[in-house]
Amino acid sequence: MFKNNTNLCYKCCTLLNFRKFLSNCNSQILSDIFGMPRSRARIYIDKHKLQHRNGELLINSIQFCKKLGYTNEDILGTPSLLNKHPLELEQHYLSMEEGGFQSIGPNVLSRARIYMKKVINNLKIKNLICKETDVYEHFLKYIEDTEIVKKIPIISSSDDHQWNEVHMTILQSFLKWRLNATEDEIIKLFRIYKMIRNKSFRIIQENIALVEDIGFDRRKILKYGYLLHNFPNYTKTVLKDFPNLAGADMKKAMRQYPKLIMTSPTNILKIYGILKEFNIEDEIIRKQMNIFHMSPETVKLRLEEINHSPDFKVLLKHPRVLSLVVHHNRAKSRLSFLQQLQLKCASLIVLGTHRNEVFDDYIREGKDVNKSGDVVTFLKNTFNVDAERIRKKINCHPYYLQVPLKDMQDSYDYLISQHFRVSNIFKVMHVILYPVDKIANALKDIKVNKEINYKSLNQVKKLNLILYYIEKEHHFTGNGIWRKCDIDIPEKTLE
Repeated sequence: MFKNNTNLCYKCCTLLNFRKFLSNCNSQILSDIFGMPRSRARIYIDKHKLQHRNGELLINSIQFCKKLGYTNEDILGTPSLLNKHPLELEQHYLSMEEGGFQSIGPNVLSRARIYMKKVINNLKIKNLICKETDVYEHFLKYIEDTEIVKKIPIISSSDDHQWNEVHMTILQSFLKWRLNATEDEIIKLFRIYKMIRNKSFRIIQENIALVEDIGFDRRKILKYGYLLHNFPNYTKTVLKDFPNLAGADMKKAMRQYPKLIMTSPTNILKIYGILKEFNIEDEIIRKQMNIFHMSPETVKLRLEEINHSPDFKVLLKHPRVLSLVVHHNRAKSRLSFLQQLQLKCASLIVLGTHRNEVFDDYIREGKDVNKSGDVVTFLKNTFNVDAERIRKKINCHPYYLQVPLKDMQDSYDYLISQHFRVSNIFKVMHVILYPVDKIANALKDIKVNKEINYKSLNQVKKLNLILYYIEKEHHFTGNGIWRKCDIDIPEKTLE
């Protein structure tokens, strides 16, 4: 109980220290940008609950506000601007500009959603929209296709409508004609992807042009409606700076994983750097490009968990290891379930697949065996030898599919700790199929056997002697060494 409380206190202290660190970082940002004393910046951060604000987003929000001409006093006097995502600020500003708002000041922008819901007449009374402005016509000016403009129905007495109603009516009509969609398809689109409702016409048109250039037709655009509220500069920067990331055609990857279109170039760089920290090769990355639409923090955390889990760590060099990152929670849940069933040889395909039926079939079959490809891949990476040589050597052993990769790793690590060279272990590769405790006991028996001059033996002979001692104890049948499993085993001894 005391130990648990100690761990809890440690975690709490760590969290508090991290929050204090973030608060100090953000106060430093305000101090540097606005030229205020650190003490005053810290008070401002605490007062307006900016302690946990992402530093990069905080800087970008400030920069966008300065780009609009807002003064330091304007920005600091409207702290809610600093709590909003810079892309949200930009989207709202463009939409309001398209809808006839004049002089969109910091107070108006910070409460954009509220003003968008107001009746246009009321906005004109407050001088937020000029009295002579026809909001309906003002929106139409921002639609590039003049033929579509002619087809959009006129809204009579538009000043009596809420601003966002006029915007959405025009937007729905525009998308219906631009995407050649039915009324039902547009209704479904707006029901599922509610963020489209207040989006700028310029942004949406740019997004449509971008995804069409990537290779999406109208059906796919309707299916992946979130692409319409994407930030187009992200996509353009990614395609320009990383056209062949990790050797993969980025446009092709975006067609396969549409969410990549919405990924920021900063996140892509961070994730690629994290993957390289864990020595993930480009060939492996190319097989799982959807890794890049995750958050960098999640990718790093999951790779660290994999690296610290004996059951997962042995799969770090597997060509499909990133599927364990993408489907990590599912893989952990499956592993836990298999451990309860005392099944220890599940392959990465079973653990990391997004298809539940593959896992269900494995459970129903009930055979606790590895996939031969997983064993070959593991040994290939362990010994740095081509797969064909591995396959020829390992296939000679009747039980090689029944040994968990984690157990092979334990036996290999033990032999390395006993100063056996990798090249020599490879020559007697079957030795790592045996439990580490039996290897240790056999080695101990050999060393104390006075009839054997242990020091005069080369490493290959020592390893073969280990095999002999273990098998001799079990009458060269394998019985009692490995778990019994319902698989076909040749009727032969292991001599």
